[in-house]
Amino acid sequence: MRYLVNSKEMKQCDRNTIGFYEMPSMVLMERAALAVYSEIKKRFSKEQGKILILCGLGNNGGDGFAVARLLHLAGYCTEIFIPQKGGRMSPEALHQYQIVQKYNVPEITDVPDDSYSVIVDALFGIGLSRSIEEPLYSLISRINKLRAFRVAVDIASGISADTADVMGTAFRADLTVTFGFTKVGQLLYPGAAYTGELVTADIGIDENAFLDAKPSGRSVTQEDICRLLPKRSAYSNKGTYGKALLVAGSPDMAGAAYFAAKAAYYSGCGLVRILTAKENRQILLTKLPEAIITTYEADEAEVLALEECIQWADAVLIGPGLSQSATARKLLADTLRYRPKKALLDADALNLLAKDTALLQGLSDEMAITPHLGEMSRLTGKTIPQIQKNLCAAALEFAGKYHISCVLKDSRTVIGMPDKKFFVNATGNHGMATGGSGDVLAGFITGFLAQGLPFETALPLAVWLHGAAGDLAAEKKGAYSMTASDLLEMLPEAIHLSGKELSENNGYRT
Repeated sequence: MRYLVNSKEMKQCDRNTIGFYEMPSMVLMERAALAVYSEIKKRFSKEQGKILILCGLGNNGGDGFAVARLLHLAGYCTEIFIPQKGGRMSPEALHQYQIVQKYNVPEITDVPDDSYSVIVDALFGIGLSRSIEEPLYSLISRINKLRAFRVAVDIASGISADTADVMGTAFRADLTVTFGFTKVGQLLYPGAAYTGELVTADIGIDENAFLDAKPSGRSVTQEDICRLLPKRSAYSNKGTYGKALLVAGSPDMAGAAYFAAKAAYYSGCGLVRILTAKENRQILLTKLPEAIITTYEADEAEVLALEECIQWADAVLIGPGLSQSATARKLLADTLRYRPKKALLDADALNLLAKDTALLQGLSDEMAITPHLGEMSRLTGKTIPQIQKNLCAAALEFAGKYHISCVLKDSRTVIGMPDKKFFVNATGNHGMATGGSGDVLAGFITGFLAQGLPFETALPLAVWLHGAAGDLAAEKKGAYSMTASDLLEMLPEAIHLSGKELSENNGYRT
């Protein structure tokens, strides 16, 4: 997994690399400039028009001056613009500015017009701590309207590296070349919308720079999938790969139980059992004959089969399509009381928790919740905008308070762990904003939990693959017309393409 850093952590990495490892600051600046220059060179030839570098007064501006020099010396028609000309520059920025002056890199003094093919933002970097004001506000707003291809150096100016907030206004990049580590604000929205294509460049700041203080943020990459998937053995049977129980589906809500159960099987889980209202029995047997079906009366005061089902299971999912009836409330309370080996609470289970907060005291570290923003709002009493302001903080706060894992679902899903680690997922698309998508995810997670994966592995793995399946479905069918069924049927292909099936005897095999 790759580390994600906030502004404080990245600044400390810089200090450690320069101070502890004695790497000269100017060397890092040159490598940063080379990384940006290389990405521009890949995309544009010298004949494709003028390039403008917007340079600030800090070290991000120093990077920009160095980029301008490299492009100029390579024969690109390059100009620099310093909107805050006359202000005090950092020593490194001043040194780089003096170099470009000696190389006679042209400098403009008027607001840029529409004559540039590429505009590079080297105004602020991650050091910005307050909203952008005039005259830079108007300058950035104008540049965002120009037809040029826009490149951000390290981070788009105006985007918070910590929360992804737009600080007044922000440079809307088509490409961002960031250094060392991806910043949290580049994956979350709205920051992600201003980041464009993201390239994380090695400039000599690596994991050694953390010293003894590793960051809390992580993000799964495609390269991680092989390592995270459960191992498969040639010497095995259906019991080897876990038993998942789904307490799901009230009368006329069989679909949620079906989506979750099929997804649990697609995770590789060996046995899936559905405890559901008796009205769902026939449709589930028809749609998913692989599942074990146990039923109860919809108005049953005590579901006697529940305890036996929980003892049978390696992991339990409760909530999809369950309703908020008295029977559903009793099912949830008893599930918490019977203490499953592992449990995932989703959908109506979360709504019941929000209505009866006493049930929250029954949560444990072997449980996880999967709320969308509305459910999280009801659970916490915070408004959706308050939660969206800092998704990572919201997920971590709930996880810490109740000692459980929290999968907070949004355009970019955030997973908060009780140990203060968090994950930001970068797969998926707007086509997944459709009924049943959450049921698919809940069942998929439960299947991995039943196979013995710890929460710290199962949650980011399932969320990443769920998003990857959504991307495959959008590619094949188009995001506008995507349904949960399309998403569900892409899960096997997402596993097949993103990872490789693991075999103890044969190693990795496609």
